Amino acid sequence: MFERIAPRYDLLNRVLALRTDVCWRRRLVAVLDLPAEARVLDLCAGTLDVAAEIRRQRPAACVVGADFARGMLQRGRAKTGLPVAQADALALPFAADAFDAVTVAFGLRNLESPARGLAEIARVLRPGGRVGVLELFRPAGAFARVVHALYNRGFVPLVGRTVSRDPAAYRYLVDSIDAFSSVAEFTALLAQSGFVSVERRSVWPGISSVVVARLP
Repeated sequence: MFERIAPRYDLLNRVLALRTDVCWRRRLVAVLDLPAEARVLDLCAGTLDVAAEIRRQRPAACVVGADFARGMLQRGRAKTGLPVAQADALALPFAADAFDAVTVAFGLRNLESPARGLAEIARVLRPGGRVGVLELFRPAGAFARVVHALYNRGFVPLVGRTVSRDPAAYRYLVDSIDAFSSVAEFTALLAQSGFVSVERRSVWPGISSVVVARLP
């Protein structure tokens, strides 16, 4: 499915989020407060929008994008020139303590086991390293559920049918949000996975949040 939507993935992201996704990614990188020469893994990297934002904010950083979808990575590498690795997020091909930070944008809910994904992130992070997650979490409050119903079940499928010509992929998008954690449940999972100093920041109420945490 991700290979099928790769050619129009960037366009769909901009249309679906009315270009606010650019600001979300900028916020994700900013709140991590990375060292100037940080070693960063952008996991579930897609077409490397987050990796490119890391390099924009930290030009001396060493950034690699990893994703299981080869077509996404090929487009990202052509767009950014950054190094990539086709990889399974549940079995990463990197050494322990290899990175100062890991970013994940709109990817954790696609994993067969988010808990195993967090365990792999913890393995490749150095002690004191940070993880930053930008995600569409399952809405919890009444207002958030209304926003979700109007946006995700109305606007998203309509645009998906019109722009991507792959309506099944964008039905999956909505269903994957419903099947994923709420932001409160996810912050609890981070704590259970050994992370500390967990913080969450809403970037679009009822739809998207940034969650950051640190390894002890």
